[in-house]
Amino acid sequence: MATKENITFQRGVLKSIQTRVTTLANRFPTINSLIQKINLRKRRDSLILGGVIGVCTILLLLYTFH
Repeated sequence: MATKENITFQRGVLKSIQTRVTTLANRFPTINSLIQKINLRKRRDSLILGGVIGVCTILLLLYTFH
């Protein structure tokens, strides 16, 4: 049960941090736009990485079954 309590505590800490960052972002529009740019870049990078992994998997399967 100690592990569950630790995870619950960590969730609360992270939720508190997220709330503070959101409050700060709403207070300062420049920070808000910076956070949005970071999130867009993260999403783009994830899509590119997913595409590369997909292409590599397809090429590997084609090579294996050829």
